Amino acid sequence: MRDRIQAVLRRLAQAPELEARWLHTLSLMEFIGARKISRTVADRHPSLAVLEHLTDETRHAFAFKRLSAEVAGGEITTFLCPEAAGRYFQALDHELAAWATSYTGAADVYLHYLLTTTAIERRAMVLYPLYKAASRNTSVREELGRVVTEEQNHRRSIEDACVAKLSAVGASLDDALALEERLFGAFISELEPAVERELADVRAPAAVATK
Repeated sequence: MRDRIQAVLRRLAQAPELEARWLHTLSLMEFIGARKISRTVADRHPSLAVLEHLTDETRHAFAFKRLSAEVAGGEITTFLCPEAAGRYFQALDHELAAWATSYTGAADVYLHYLLTTTAIERRAMVLYPLYKAASRNTSVREELGRVVTEEQNHRRSIEDACVAKLSAVGASLDDALALEERLFGAFISELEPAVERELADVRAPAAVATK
């Protein structure tokens, strides 16, 4: 999976048009995460830890959208595989909740939050460093460095709390991470051909112009 992610990121980073749309997609995914937090564990005035997490996710959504506009030369409205990105996030949230409930016997909103956050931030710790290495844009690389640092600041405490609650009901985080791996693999399977199609479209006018 890591090699596939690295390969598709290197491909999309070759064209600013594609990279701008990819950044916009990342902004969308961060926004979906922030909205999910605000509608669940932050539907009322939350703890410091939850409020910090909500603040970070909102800032990341803004930072990636700002970068997409910078790379594109103006604010854009298009994405790369937005439906697939949305399906990944929603399916992960729903399937993890169903999986956890099979152990707890009843819905536990806080455990579901911990699970989804842990799985997504584990993914971010793979995706964002690989994207930082693939991008040719200095502003993008610098911002990704900040995002990774912010994710790391709260990831450990959230993951520890998640593991403790899972252990109490006899469940393993490894099973949840395997579920996320499957769902993210489905997203990558849609992203890979989309990037190739878009690259072909970007290069076609340039090829015509050189004739």
